[in-house]
Amino acid sequence: MKQKNQTSPYESLEKQLLSLFFSGIYISSHDIRQLGVKIGIELPVKDRNILLSRLFGDANKENKNIELYAAISDFIKSRAREYTALGNNYPHTKPLVSKWLQKAKSTDLLIKREMNNL
Repeated sequence: MKQKNQTSPYESLEKQLLSLFFSGIYISSHDIRQLGVKIGIELPVKDRNILLSRLFGDANKENKNIELYAAISDFIKSRAREYTALGNNYPHTKPLVSKWLQKAKSTDLLIKREMNNL
């Protein structure tokens, strides 16, 4: 008998956020832990995949999904500002940075859409 993999309702969003290729931003373990701190959730030092999954799960249990999505959106906007400054300070990086910015904006829209669906 095959066991089905237990999947999180946030699995696709987690994959989007953890992939620089799709999200345009890199989220470190430290960044994930800081997102937790912003909404009052303490997280241990672990792998990024585990941390993000646990953060979504804990936020759901504590009814802090909206706060988490808002914190993620703020984080994405902060990174986008850093990328914009990088592109302005180093014009030769603009083609690469503009791709990251577009993906970051798309990811932020995804977060906002998820927030509106709560």
